[in-house]
Amino acid sequence: METMNGIDISNWQADLDLSAISFDFVIIKATEGIGYVSPSCDTFFQKALTMNKPIGFYHFARPMNDAVAEADFFVENTKNYFTHAVPVLDWEAENKWDVAWAKRWLDEVARLTGVKPVIYMSESVVNSYDWSPVVNGDYGLWVAKYLDYEPDANYDMSNAGKTPDVSYWPFYCMWQWTSVGRLDGYSENLDCNVFYGDRIAWDKYGGISDTPVLPDPAPVVPPVVEPKPTEDEIAQYITDGSHGWAGVYGEERWTKLATLGYDAASVQNKVNCIMGASTPVAEYCTVQSGDTLSGIAAAYGTTWQKLQSINGIENANLIYPGQSIRVK
Repeated sequence: METMNGIDISNWQADLDLSAISFDFVIIKATEGIGYVSPSCDTFFQKALTMNKPIGFYHFARPMNDAVAEADFFVENTKNYFTHAVPVLDWEAENKWDVAWAKRWLDEVARLTGVKPVIYMSESVVNSYDWSPVVNGDYGLWVAKYLDYEPDANYDMSNAGKTPDVSYWPFYCMWQWTSVGRLDGYSENLDCNVFYGDRIAWDKYGGISDTPVLPDPAPVVPPVVEPKPTEDEIAQYITDGSHGWAGVYGEERWTKLATLGYDAASVQNKVNCIMGASTPVAEYCTVQSGDTLSGIAAAYGTTWQKLQSINGIENANLIYPGQSIRVK
């Protein structure tokens, strides 16, 4: 069977230059819930079109809302993408058990557009609930299963592990096999996928015509600020190794948390709680203007040499406001 290798991306990868990496297809986050449109979606979409790459676009479900309302919101903000790309329902938020909600969303999108979306979920979710209504509705499956969180370079699947084993669906069209893929031309982690088929098969999933036509840009929507994950959600991402946090440890983690505007110590405490630690394993302080490493050391009853060592600081005279320093 012919296969294709590709990536799925969102505004977390807004700095990604698609022309700098190798991929057979790309799946792009478009919307979430009933109020979020990804600001980078159309830029990615139009770029992939000019590269003549197979494209998918997805909606991140928030099942606390009405399923039909979310489906209508998705279609309204991506209507020019249909019949040019494969639509997808990303099923990984709360209420994963609510198969009926997912079915209503899929049916509404199919009713409005004439295209049946694919649904994405993990192997464990597939096998935990009765998905026969969705299967009987002829909706395809994109499944996620990772062996580990060790980086894999340039679609090398030699360490991908055993292929997913799913119930209800006789087969799945795509497997997301790592969240820590690394591709030449981009320094951050990427979700990597294998599609079981060729360009013709891909186009059938999207109801795509034989003659490619560049769609008009997506409707102009009011600027929307991407929902900032809570500290609890960030702690869960770190624990799961998802949303670009796989393999981010030590000083690199604290720097990234500070850059994103989070209290590193608070997030780490939440990570410890998730992992079953009864008390924090480390204590951190945030450098203020005028602080010195020796002054911080004195305040915490230690030495500047110790702080320099445990934080991997090359020059003890070079610390900066906002930097997170491990003190215990």
